[in-house]
Amino acid sequence: MPDRHALLSRRNFLLATASAGLLAACATPVPVEPVETVRGPTMASLLAAQAVPIRHLVPDDPGITAFARRLAEAKIVGLGEATHGSHQDALLKSLLVQDMVENHGLRLILVEANRTGTDQLNIYASALPTGLLAAEAVKQAPIFNVLKTEVMADLLAWLRGWNAVNADQPVRLVGIDCQASSIDAADALAALATVDSGAADAISVALAPILTDEAKAARHDLMLKTISSAQRFEAEAACRMLEAELQRVGLDNAAFTARRAWQGLNAFEYETSDGDMSRANLEYWSRRDVFMAQNVLSLAGPDKAALWGHNIHVQGGRPAGQGAGYIPSGAVLREALGKGYAALIQEFTEATFLAVPPDAAPDAAPITLKRTARPDTLNALLTEASGQLAWFDLATLPDNSMVTDWRETPIGMEWYGAKAHPEPQASEVPRVPPDSLFDVLVIHPELTPSRML
Repeated sequence: MPDRHALLSRRNFLLATASAGLLAACATPVPVEPVETVRGPTMASLLAAQAVPIRHLVPDDPGITAFARRLAEAKIVGLGEATHGSHQDALLKSLLVQDMVENHGLRLILVEANRTGTDQLNIYASALPTGLLAAEAVKQAPIFNVLKTEVMADLLAWLRGWNAVNADQPVRLVGIDCQASSIDAADALAALATVDSGAADAISVALAPILTDEAKAARHDLMLKTISSAQRFEAEAACRMLEAELQRVGLDNAAFTARRAWQGLNAFEYETSDGDMSRANLEYWSRRDVFMAQNVLSLAGPDKAALWGHNIHVQGGRPAGQGAGYIPSGAVLREALGKGYAALIQEFTEATFLAVPPDAAPDAAPITLKRTARPDTLNALLTEASGQLAWFDLATLPDNSMVTDWRETPIGMEWYGAKAHPEPQASEVPRVPPDSLFDVLVIHPELTPSRML
């Protein structure tokens, strides 16, 4: 008979062996299917969910129709552009204007341009008899060269056609800028002379340096270089007197013209022959914007209006970050109208555009420049959100901490005006928190140069 202890020992050995084998089996790695990492939402994905595509830059594109309907909710809409020298962003603005005129009661187009030049465009658009084609009317008008494009000529022709068959619903073009003090002062003074020649003669003495034929023919910034700070100061005071005299005799339109002459002298105070540009600060650079906004409010009246300008002017708030202290026209309009003002900002993935180098001669022609969306810019964010032409309504973003943080965090704003460096510069891209500066954003995969006349 086997020894009992020997049997127990054998059983314990077998149990131990089996247990060890089981533990070893459990410790052996078992191949498993990889688990895909689940990404949370990002600002790009939130924006992508709001993107409304624009398939083609043509009047009946559903994306443009919906876009115009959204913008028409405001009394005044600021139509911004990414550069002063690109085609597609200007064309989109023109198409939106046409849709809002036809379907949403838009009756006033306020242009970042001087009074007399825009008045000439308005006369053409009014459908009065003329032998000119729209392109020639634009070329002949004393407006900024950046506006002398095929887009502007085509829009002018369209407006002329509209006004010809809708005389009871006319659309007007009005300039809001203040960079023509010589001509504005001369016209206002002539109006006063028709009713009070003595008062006009007394005021004309201080205005004499800016009323010469050479001064009236010169570009505003070049005219200022021909006078001294003391002469500018005297002319500025004379414009105030002129405005008061015209108001006294009931010539309100001429009084407004005199005010614009004063605005142009005040907004460029340090740019005379002996001016000290080292004194220029953000308040100084804001003066023209503030004046343009005041002119918008004075000219718009009860009409539904569109402001045709650059992104930097139409943004609807006072920027913080590196833009702190600057007051855009859109900020003044937002403060006056609240939700009655809407700001459209346009961005790009790739841009080829026209601009004048900062150190070029005053009469230099623009050159062709190229830019690609840089990291950590609004351009790059919208490019990530949509690889095609699209618009984004920021009012439809969710009310959550991610959106709040985004609005409070500085991001690069890559916007180009009439001047730009031939090669990209870090200084060209100020970092500003989005806050409530924009209501609607557009991304263009590609911008090409303006088609100049």
